Amino acid sequence: MEYHEETKHSEISIQRSPHYLDWNTKPLPFKIYSNSSVPLVPLPTDFCQPNLGALTSIGKNRPLEGKNFEPDVKDVAELLFFSAGITRELKLGHDTYYMRAASATGALYPIELYVICQDLLGLSAGVYHFSPADFSLSKLRGGDYRTDLADVAGNDSDIAHSPFTIVFTSIAWRNSWKYQARSYRHWFWDSGVIAANLIATAISAGFNPILKMGFIDDAVNLLLRLDDRKEAAIILAPIGMASATDPINEVKGIDVLSVPKIVPISRASELDYPEIWRLHRASYLHNKEEVRSWSSRSNIALNRIPKDKVGDLRHVQVIKPAISLTNESSLGETILLRGSTRKFSRRPISMTQLSNILHYSTRGVPLDFLKGKSSSSDDNNGNTNSTIDTYLIANDVEGLQTGAYFFDRYGETLEKLERRPSRNLSAYLCLGQSLFGDASVVFFLMADLNIILHVLGNRGYRASQFEAGVIAGKIYLASYAQKIGASGSTFFDDAVSEFFSPHAANKSAMIAIGVGVPDYKASPGKILAGRLSRSQVLQ
Repeated sequence: MEYHEETKHSEISIQRSPHYLDWNTKPLPFKIYSNSSVPLVPLPTDFCQPNLGALTSIGKNRPLEGKNFEPDVKDVAELLFFSAGITRELKLGHDTYYMRAASATGALYPIELYVICQDLLGLSAGVYHFSPADFSLSKLRGGDYRTDLADVAGNDSDIAHSPFTIVFTSIAWRNSWKYQARSYRHWFWDSGVIAANLIATAISAGFNPILKMGFIDDAVNLLLRLDDRKEAAIILAPIGMASATDPINEVKGIDVLSVPKIVPISRASELDYPEIWRLHRASYLHNKEEVRSWSSRSNIALNRIPKDKVGDLRHVQVIKPAISLTNESSLGETILLRGSTRKFSRRPISMTQLSNILHYSTRGVPLDFLKGKSSSSDDNNGNTNSTIDTYLIANDVEGLQTGAYFFDRYGETLEKLERRPSRNLSAYLCLGQSLFGDASVVFFLMADLNIILHVLGNRGYRASQFEAGVIAGKIYLASYAQKIGASGSTFFDDAVSEFFSPHAANKSAMIAIGVGVPDYKASPGKILAGRLSRSQVLQ
């Protein structure tokens, strides 16, 4: 809570900030190993596209029909590309920017992906780092480490029986270069939107994805050979199958290996923000007993958190998502179309479009700390537990009064709050950015951190920020699936809480997302896997 208070935005904090962007130290958006002792494995580029309907993929907890045959390297390539692959090449002045399948704050891409796998067709068992730059894997360890990973995740059977697990990490400097200490929040926003893509892509491909936040931090960092105080693991994502795969080895222990050399991500020295690492380490789990205690405590206690009741029934509107989806865009088409809208037209979206976004973005997120109600064993279409509450300002939605609303995800209703916002207000709350005054709807994902931290301890801060990031990623996908646009934003923290109070009393904003009709026609992205050489990226 100290960190959260100290990193809040206000008009005064923005005006008084002496921070400026030093373009001489701007980080390279790719992690590239320079040590020749790390073997390089090119990934195939002839992988399948996720062809299940986008909204269907977004709204499911598990696949409609599970994959029963062994995955191969093309399955891994598909999941990695549609989660974090390069989809656009933009030239602005003398600079070239490589945009990816999921959004990132400031287009800085601090999140890295690693693969820990058994022997797969086309890929030997090992620990790998994924490079979207040249669409390759760098082999960090050889052998099947699934049992070791399961062991440090509290003897987790999902990890042990999944043919591979994708691990998310964050390189701190890559985002703190611009956003300073507040960038720790972005670790989870940026990993969350990637996870939204990963979950949907896995479900489309017939896999059963699960997200694990309970693990021994130091052990996973050691397994991935990370540079301490530079990069850290934040999420494990085992990719399961309809038929479980048994690990073939016992726990053998994780050898201490040197940290491989990488191409420096900045030309000049990096700045250190010790409060980021102080906070991150304050939420470490240090042994298997702590992992099991954290997981069991969260699974029981989160189910007991009181849920907001719909208040004045005169102001309740039931949402009506389109159950029978016609001409639904495929998930692959949607991810390639997705961007971050830079100008909204001030035209309305339909109530059906809003209902679809609310319904499909708040279907279950398969997180371990929500396992009591949202694990893969849950009803595939059922409602689920959550640490996040959804508030919104509706500026222009056909069939809905302009106003501020709370979305009751359990009753699937909108409660109109006694607030009369203007477009200027939705812009003001998002740091005065006119883009969010032009948006048809602005969502504010909020959490009661006092309760969450009481239940989950310091690690609960990661949990709520990450879950909000996943829901934000689903809002992006659900918007672009319906041919409208979306863009994420930061905000004036206390002003958001005050505006939605008394309903949102004691709640904190996690992330904001504007949705609306773009004022321009954007061309869809392309599958640019394997199109770039490392020398091109380093230029």
